[in-house]
Amino acid sequence: MSRIYYHHPGDKQFSLDFVHPDPAEIVSQAVGYSDDVAVKIQRYDIDEQFYVVYTSRIGGGPVREIDFNLEAALEEMSDDNRTIVVRLLEIYRALIAQNEKEEGLPVEAYKSIDLNALPDVLDRTLWKGSATGVAGRLASNLILMHALPNANHRTAVALTQFYLRRLNADFSIPKTSIEVDPETYDWREWVNEYINESKRLLTVRRKNVVFKHLSNFGVKTLERKHAVEIDLTAYELDLYPSEAKQIYAEKHEQLWIEFVTEAVERAGYPELKETPGLAKGEFANKIRNLD
Repeated sequence: MSRIYYHHPGDKQFSLDFVHPDPAEIVSQAVGYSDDVAVKIQRYDIDEQFYVVYTSRIGGGPVREIDFNLEAALEEMSDDNRTIVVRLLEIYRALIAQNEKEEGLPVEAYKSIDLNALPDVLDRTLWKGSATGVAGRLASNLILMHALPNANHRTAVALTQFYLRRLNADFSIPKTSIEVDPETYDWREWVNEYINESKRLLTVRRKNVVFKHLSNFGVKTLERKHAVEIDLTAYELDLYPSEAKQIYAEKHEQLWIEFVTEAVERAGYPELKETPGLAKGEFANKIRNLD
């Protein structure tokens, strides 16, 4: 078998962080983590025997119980960034509340919210070109920055809808859980594959060097949680980390522009592909007018 797990098979909160064939190196790595990192070790044997260190942050707790100083963070932001970030957090909280209502369980946080990264999401976005191009880049940057403790992809999709509605109030992202027949749901046909490929690109972007070592050990496929597979032969791994971050960020951005383009076509608003996008200041003003 040439497949291993990206998330620990016994506990999906643990993800792959380090690989080595020498047990002494594995022990050295494991004891070197800070006290807030839990460790699990798994042995594999494909072309040769090697070990994988899986790690997880300790003590996340429910998202709604995260304590952070929003007022202080907002004071450091520009007026436009502050306006957009406040609305983004409202969207995020609504998604978390909806998820908890549907599941009947609190959404667990695996990291703290990074409020300082949210203005960077906006500042790094190119607010020029078509509406679908701007919306796709905005979604991609939010996901790449991973500023939220959970639901980054869902928040990005919701933010895309919110942005495009400032240009056409009737626009809605096509429903993603409509039953087509007793065995098929619409999200399986298009949305989920975009999200899965987004997760693949993010994972390869962060771990290309580790994945190159795995490939040398004979690993061809990594399986993430939710049965998302990463075919290592389909991605360029022999890159410096800085190269991988740039190359796969560009691929990720293009993926999300493609997603938004397909979304507007499916929703029946193809004209948004040619509609000029709102600049950041224009978007912020639209939000203020809503308030």
